[in-house]
Amino acid sequence: MSRSSDDTISPRNRLAIDRKIASLLTAIEQEKVPDRLTDLAVQLQNALVEKRRCKTKNED
Repeated sequence: MSRSSDDTISPRNRLAIDRKIASLLTAIEQEKVPDRLTDLAVQLQNALVEKRRCKTKNED
């Protein structure tokens, strides 16, 4: 993204955009994470740990 385009935005519009972004981030942070997504994240984490262990054993 070009910085020069940011210079053409008025301070009032920039503030409005910043507030909208802050509002969206707050809404995202408050969203409940579905249990299925949490389960998949844990499975992925475990698979990555297993892969790392296998790689370490093969390097020894």
